[in-house]
Amino acid sequence: MNVMEPSVGAARQPAPLSTTTSSAPKHAAEAKEATVGPPDGARNTAAVVTLSETAQASLVTQTAPQTAGKKDFATVAKDARATIDAKYAELAANGKPMDYMHATQESWDTVYGGLDRRALFAIASNSDGSFSKDEQDTAQSIMSQQQGQAMMAADPTGNDHAARFRAGVAFLEGVSDEEKASANWAVQRAANQFGYEQTMRSSGREPDDLDSENPLVAMIKGAMDRLKDKSPESVATGGYVKDLKDMPLFRDGVPAVAAGPGPSPQIRALDIRA
Repeated sequence: MNVMEPSVGAARQPAPLSTTTSSAPKHAAEAKEATVGPPDGARNTAAVVTLSETAQASLVTQTAPQTAGKKDFATVAKDARATIDAKYAELAANGKPMDYMHATQESWDTVYGGLDRRALFAIASNSDGSFSKDEQDTAQSIMSQQQGQAMMAADPTGNDHAARFRAGVAFLEGVSDEEKASANWAVQRAANQFGYEQTMRSSGREPDDLDSENPLVAMIKGAMDRLKDKSPESVATGGYVKDLKDMPLFRDGVPAVAAGPGPSPQIRALDIRA
């Protein structure tokens, strides 16, 4: 998910992170042989993944985390691996094997259309080391698409950027605890609040208090506030954030996070495999 800037065009949404187009899907054994991804914190991508309206509707209804009888995250990852492997087998049995370089709409919908957001995050973060880069990038692209749809629904005419950013904050607050422990979530949460406050004030309105109790979010948001008069590149990375140390925002180092209410943040790189 790309970090949002408050000056984006009226009809834009966060640009989905795309899938790579250079290789067929790797499975568990192959994925575990790979090493960490690009050091700049962003993935090299080419083709945007777009699910059909039917598949998107299925995903939207499954975005909020479940609180009762929730699976542990290791099980979520294991089930996600089994699910997409079964879908690969289904496509192959029908004479249409999954090919990430030339995937069809049917392929995307078949493999990813039934996964909820926790499963998508398990794939995107490669939580158990069993997911290929193609799979990670695809899951992240779909997650970005979900956030973009929620934001655009709050601003269908493209004339109320503040409403769009506020919807982004609300959407991010509704995701799983595992996703909230990631660096990318913290950056997105801070950036959407920053965009909301900036656009409200630029139109002469006082923003509501959307401060997060997460100390990492508060730290990133404070850094954005201090750099708001500099170039957009000083605030945003333009790509998926796996490690705060790679952000231009923290080029001089990531400051210590002060203790505060809310969950303890995990400042760590996600295991993005090539």
